[in-house]
Amino acid sequence: MNAILSKTPSQSVDELVDTLDSRFFKALSEPVRVQILKFLILNGKSDIAAISEDLPQDRSVISRHLQFMFDVDILDCEKITRHKLYEINGEAFISKLESILGKIRECMPECCPVDKEI
Repeated sequence: MNAILSKTPSQSVDELVDTLDSRFFKALSEPVRVQILKFLILNGKSDIAAISEDLPQDRSVISRHLQFMFDVDILDCEKITRHKLYEINGEAFISKLESILGKIRECMPECCPVDKEI
């Protein structure tokens, strides 16, 4: 039997809540981390010296931000000798955002239908 099981509204909402990773959003809500993202988008793979050059925080603070962003899969890190080069993990970043958007699209018809042109 190939019956398609549809989700209940409650199941869809539960899946959305599971997808809304608070660490991911915390990473994106910190202004310094947004500046780091901006730098990496504009400059590509970079080490901490280059990243921290135009930021007012100490390198140790920038290093903690980079580690947090790496831990939540926003950044990749490549170690070459003593240097770590950071870059945006584009595939994981986009995948996370698309997953969140997909779950939101599943839930919206239940509470607040949206215009299909959006």
